[in-house]
Amino acid sequence: MSRTIKTLLLLVILLFTGISYAYDEPQYSNTFLLSVYFKAVELRDRAISELRKIDMEIRKNEETIQRSENIISLARQRSDAKAKQAEVVAREALMKAQEAKAKNEETRKQWELQKIRADRSYATIQNMLSQNFGSKRHIKGFVTNSTGNVYIIKANGDKASPENGFLEPGDKVWTGDGTAEMQMLDGRGTAKIGPYSEFAMKKDTPEEQVAELLKGKVYMVVDKVDEYARKMKEKIEQYKEDLQTIKQLNKEDINELIKEERKRQFLLSNSSCYPGSDGKLYCLTWICAVRGTKFTSEIKEGKAMEITVLEGVVDVNIPVLNKSISITEGTKAVITMDGIIKQEKAENTNRWWER
Repeated sequence: MSRTIKTLLLLVILLFTGISYAYDEPQYSNTFLLSVYFKAVELRDRAISELRKIDMEIRKNEETIQRSENIISLARQRSDAKAKQAEVVAREALMKAQEAKAKNEETRKQWELQKIRADRSYATIQNMLSQNFGSKRHIKGFVTNSTGNVYIIKANGDKASPENGFLEPGDKVWTGDGTAEMQMLDGRGTAKIGPYSEFAMKKDTPEEQVAELLKGKVYMVVDKVDEYARKMKEKIEQYKEDLQTIKQLNKEDINELIKEERKRQFLLSNSSCYPGSDGKLYCLTWICAVRGTKFTSEIKEGKAMEITVLEGVVDVNIPVLNKSISITEGTKAVITMDGIIKQEKAENTNRWWER
């Protein structure tokens, strides 16, 4: 009887220990939330600055419209040739000012929307920081900005708005006619996904973060670790009075965060399959290893992959073919489904991410 009770007690202890470990999951990193917080502040400040500029332009448009209407009104009271000529010029100026005002008002709506999103992100992250990182969610990315038709497909298949932009492993970002910009790699990486694209968060460990481009195109910027460290220290110093969490960080904490970041790399992959003439299905996977660079990647017609490196170096590995290449700055590489790799100088690159 005593032996049975001991056995049951041991099982209970093991069960409770197992439950404890099952829920003791890693939280999102301090570095990541701070980086996203700084990005939200940057986006908000930029939106405020742009709104001020646009408001000034709209006021100028309105002044031109008022002045042109006054000239037209005065010219109509006269019948001489100079008055008629003045009316023609004023009407042309009026039309241009009205068109410019309409464009500025449309642009203002877009910046106002970006400000609302930045404010929402700012408030959400500030709240999470004030809770001393108490969440158990595996947050590995965050959608900081989006335009047009965009949504997040959660790992369980549910759809979510980009305004609730936290990304966890297994989540996908889908774009229709719009674009989406996200922060990842503890805030060291920025990805902008083009229209009609799909981008998935695949894996996250202390050594690497892996994402997959499923379709479409993406522009990526990954800061060098030293540059990232410099930016983080500057921002922490700049905003240390705003957040209690930052006040709690000391020099050793920051150095430890940077030390861990040096061990970590970002990988972008793609897997495509096609039916062969023998009826079999052939698949090709390529993996980009990225450490401090700017590049674009796009899945072209026929599922060929085009990679253009704008700054730094991107190492590409194709495991099934046992091939590896390094794509250097100013170079474009096209990888076809049959494994042929063609490199050439990148010329007249379509900088779609700047629009």
